[in-house]
Amino acid sequence: MTSKACLVLNRKAATRPVVEEAVKHVESKGLELRVRIPWDKDDAPRVIEEALANGAERIIAGGGDGTVNTVVNVLVGDGKERPQAVMGVLPLGTANDFAHGCGLPCDDLKQCLEIACTSPAHETDVACVNGRYFINVASGGYGAEITATTPAPLKKALGGGAYTIMGLVKALGVKPYEGRLLVPGHEPAKGNMVFMAVGNNRLAGGGHEVAPKARLDDGLLDLAVVSDGPAADVARLLTEMKMPENPENRFFHYRQLSEFTIESDRDLHINLDGEPVKDRRFEFSILPKHLRVVC
Repeated sequence: MTSKACLVLNRKAATRPVVEEAVKHVESKGLELRVRIPWDKDDAPRVIEEALANGAERIIAGGGDGTVNTVVNVLVGDGKERPQAVMGVLPLGTANDFAHGCGLPCDDLKQCLEIACTSPAHETDVACVNGRYFINVASGGYGAEITATTPAPLKKALGGGAYTIMGLVKALGVKPYEGRLLVPGHEPAKGNMVFMAVGNNRLAGGGHEVAPKARLDDGLLDLAVVSDGPAADVARLLTEMKMPENPENRFFHYRQLSEFTIESDRDLHINLDGEPVKDRRFEFSILPKHLRVVC
């Protein structure tokens, strides 16, 4: 018999027949599962906290990466104590980057929900930036800015092939962000970038391996930065991405750190597990093996 589990469903996904089939599948096995559907995104924390107060020992995020992020932030709270409850995932989003990065069978929701209800949980790192938590990837620069600020008609006009960081750099004639990387015990490193990713896990942006060396339990964050110039030398950039830690790289830079700060000379957009934020200073840190996750 499973521990008490509560499936918190994104309302947009709740009416999908495959979700009902998955719930019936686990119930047919005698598994104890409660289902809760928040009215909207703002209501989700209340629903999760209510489930915990009622004795839920597993909170299953039924939705995309944004739903996962909400569950993580409620479970972690102020970050002072390790949560007692376990997190599972029923991947119902468009990309499901976190679930794919965890190796979940995203094309089989019945199996995913059964895994979330019954499988052992693993101690997983939780990343923090400016007091907010994330468990997958924080991506910043022009990809995040375009997502946050570009009207849908322009995105459509750019086309699927052009709607990549390189395509956008060329199409919009962007200027790089200027700023500094601050690492405790080291001199500030000045530079520029058009795209960056801070990975606790490997995948973002619909399955792209933006942090290839990232592991969920290594106590490190993987910082990948694309600096100015690759629009004119895409071939070299692609070569450098295959050797991320090569000190001779000109356009692609990769480091693994437990804490660091990024300062930008102007507002920098960051996509935090699907949630957009904007600031000029971002302080990153890690809570090692702080949350138990079924993956």
